Amino acid sequence: MKPLNIAAFVWGVAEATLFFIVPDVILSYIGLKRGPRAAAISSLYAAIGAAVGGSIMFLWSASDPDAARAAVLAAPAISEAMVTSARDSMGTHNWFNATLVGPLSSTPFKVYAIWAPWAGASLPAFALASIAARLPRFLIVSVGTALIGRALSRWLSERQLTWVLIGAWLLFYAAFFALMPN
Repeated sequence: MKPLNIAAFVWGVAEATLFFIVPDVILSYIGLKRGPRAAAISSLYAAIGAAVGGSIMFLWSASDPDAARAAVLAAPAISEAMVTSARDSMGTHNWFNATLVGPLSSTPFKVYAIWAPWAGASLPAFALASIAARLPRFLIVSVGTALIGRALSRWLSERQLTWVLIGAWLLFYAAFFALMPN
């Protein structure tokens, strides 16, 4: 296994638990530096890592729901309203649909992971749903960055492209943390 794939996997695990920077950051870097194929492979590793991290949160919530919920609420950019909305969504819709659609909103995946055992999901089904929920976005970001990087390489050097990517993520997170609660 290549080091960048290991990093994508670990980042996927970390962000699905309590880390708050999305794996898209490293995946876009991989796309820019290594191209679309490497980006797609690393995206799969990150999605599998997210399934592992989601499973950890699932098991934690199944055994100690109050502690898991408190830990998730202590993470940056997660509010009580998000936790309540995720719970309600998993109750109104089925857990699978809520898990797939929820992370497309601003509600982090880990919030759905702590509600999944209480919404009727089995651990194996939730782990598979985790991959289905995360992989499409990871692919769009990483392969998209690879393709955009290729197009811009006609005008920008590799170093300039790297700085553009860093700047884009810094702007994204500056706006994200300015707009998000907690």
